[in-house]
Amino acid sequence: MFTSSSVPISELTILPFDTSRLRNWSLAHGVALTDDPECLEALDSRLDEWYADPLHFETVDLGNEVGEFVGNVIVSNVAGSHWRAWPNGHPVIAVGPRRDLDVIALVSDRILHSGPSLSSIYAMALPA
Repeated sequence: MFTSSSVPISELTILPFDTSRLRNWSLAHGVALTDDPECLEALDSRLDEWYADPLHFETVDLGNEVGEFVGNVIVSNVAGSHWRAWPNGHPVIAVGPRRDLDVIALVSDRILHSGPSLSSIYAMALPA
């Protein structure tokens, strides 16, 4: 599938996600989020508690919004990384010429199945 500019959808860069809702919600819960990788540990330490509280569903979508936040931290700090869309429109972080990181799926795995920590997800984006 191609856009009118003949650039494959999979090659388009997506504008950074707006994470202000997550930032405001987490600040109200004692965690100030910045684009520094160090804040990922503070956020990660609170995810289980926040997810267990059913009120978060009314205010913030933790899986998607934390995934978007982690992606923005990667794009802000890892040279050459950027948001892009797979052909189905799903946003991922391109971290190399042929390597994508599905941060939203990885964060959902972290929240729902005790998958890799947010810092570990960030480390996956670092050059080998």
